[in-house]
Amino acid sequence: MVLRIEYIDFDDTIKDKNAIACLGFFDGLHIAHQKLIEKGMELKNKTGKQLLVFTFNQSIGKYLNNKPFYYLTSIEDKKNILEKYNVDVLYVFKVTKSFISMEPDEFIQQFLIDMDYLIVGYDFTYGFRSLGNVSHLIKFDEFETVVIPELAYQGEKIGSTRIRMALDDGDLKLASYLLGRYYQIKGKVIKGHGIGKLLGFPTANIDFTNYYLPKKGVYFTKTIINNKSYFGVTNVGKKPTFKDNLISLEIYIFDLDEDLYGQYITIEFIEYMREEVKYPNKELLIKQIKKDVSQAKDRIKRSFL
Repeated sequence: MVLRIEYIDFDDTIKDKNAIACLGFFDGLHIAHQKLIEKGMELKNKTGKQLLVFTFNQSIGKYLNNKPFYYLTSIEDKKNILEKYNVDVLYVFKVTKSFISMEPDEFIQQFLIDMDYLIVGYDFTYGFRSLGNVSHLIKFDEFETVVIPELAYQGEKIGSTRIRMALDDGDLKLASYLLGRYYQIKGKVIKGHGIGKLLGFPTANIDFTNYYLPKKGVYFTKTIINNKSYFGVTNVGKKPTFKDNLISLEIYIFDLDEDLYGQYITIEFIEYMREEVKYPNKELLIKQIKKDVSQAKDRIKRSFL
């Protein structure tokens, strides 16, 4: 099925009534979030009602502090993941001063009062200064509130903050487990400086917009282009050998000789290979890249063939 996306302002109304609504920011849509959505899917199968997901177009905390937010999943990513759970509509609240100023009761009356079920995490908050919480929700008789308890892995809470920490450490094994899939970034191929081509390894440079970048370094990755998958080596960093101060995301894709400029592609991060290193000359860098490519191809033979 094709999921419908609706963007909601503070004074809008919800078109869909008597439905099942899952609420949360859902950045990453990790395995704890998936448990919440699965509960919604279970209720949908039981009752035949529509399944809605409510999320936000940005972090409320970052908005309040006037800081940029780097997400693990874009709205489009969330849509693609939620379609697999048979979600009918994704409602996206536009975070504005008027929206975050709504009192908890006002928020409920405006958006939630006509729902039959609300499904939330144990720590879900809403309304002005996050004064609304689970205890407030369950007081309402107009809908049934289902609360998903905290989920942990290896004794620690599963959450987007922990996933970011894993990405900061280059621990893709942990990040992938918590996400339930490889971490991915989708972006448009843009013009670079042509350094990869100069070295004999032409790369695709990606506009990563507001995605959260993992630790600087070299990665074994899979790139998805027009529903086809290609393995390769990806560099995240500043290309210190060439004194480039701008962070870039560039991929050397194996077995592909095609002009990708202007296309949108998806990079899945499979394994962290090494840190970014400044080499005294390009010959030593070329030697290291050849080694990286050889190690990545060995990894393909071991695990993917």
